[in-house]
Amino acid sequence: MDILFKKFTNLLMKDGKKMKASKILFTMLVILQKRLQKDLQKKNNLLSKTVVLTHEKSLQNVSRLGHDRTKKENSANFELFGFLSQALENVTPSLEVRKVRVRGTTYLVPAVLSKRKQETLALKWLIESAKKRQKNSKFDFPTCLADEFLDASRKLGQARQKRDELHRLAQMNRAYIRYRWW
Repeated sequence: MDILFKKFTNLLMKDGKKMKASKILFTMLVILQKRLQKDLQKKNNLLSKTVVLTHEKSLQNVSRLGHDRTKKENSANFELFGFLSQALENVTPSLEVRKVRVRGTTYLVPAVLSKRKQETLALKWLIESAKKRQKNSKFDFPTCLADEFLDASRKLGQARQKRDELHRLAQMNRAYIRYRWW
């Protein structure tokens, strides 16, 4: 995950301002952490309303409260990284379409992407869609980037649409795979 953070920072960077890019990244992580905690609290509130605890069970839960708090703090970071990897996986393309010229005709030929290229494209698409989202809203860039990651984790958003469109195009041109010679 550390390599992905470095790559993401480098993709966010403009004019060599790496500190500004890393600040945007960490601000986005803080925003995501807060939103994930809110979602977790909502789920816990719904569970506590639906489950009726007896007096004995509630006393047992109170005695374990301090122990659960340290577990939650340790699992919060793990949950955030799992969330980020899931969002990135939902946007990551597995194929690309390359133009090949054969006998005066240009064909779009599907090709498999390397893992590194898949991750780079996914990160670029997330940044690009966050920039588009920022133009149409009043929020700052880290907030828009966090929103885009949330949408990506739910298999929604512009980056996911771009991935699906690319896969659809590769599927339509699968007949030309015989022209792949690289």
